Amino acid sequence: MDAVEKWLEEMKSIWLEKRPGDMRSILADPLEYYETPFMPPLTSIDDVILEWQEIHNQDIDHVNMDLLHSDGMTGFAQWTFKQNNEPLHVGAYFIKLNNEGKCTHFRQWWNTDLC
Repeated sequence: MDAVEKWLEEMKSIWLEKRPGDMRSILADPLEYYETPFMPPLTSIDDVILEWQEIHNQDIDHVNMDLLHSDGMTGFAQWTFKQNNEPLHVGAYFIKLNNEGKCTHFRQWWNTDLC
């Protein structure tokens, strides 16, 4: 398992177990984090954690992440996310890691961004 796969597993765990505070352990400082292509980047880890607080209110049915490409330090993954009684969300991550395996650049897209 390379560093990108480990990072994705940790992200999946944070999502499923609703532990947004643990985002701090997988993000690097400095950070460039785009929640969607249409929003300005978040550069503060505290701002990212605040954005992720929404998972506390979600009834998560499943989260799946499939690594599509990795060179060990950068990767592209497809994810699916399902809340009970909601349509399936499909999206993608672009991740760039530093030598410590923490994310320095993050981009996220999902199907509802494009509607």
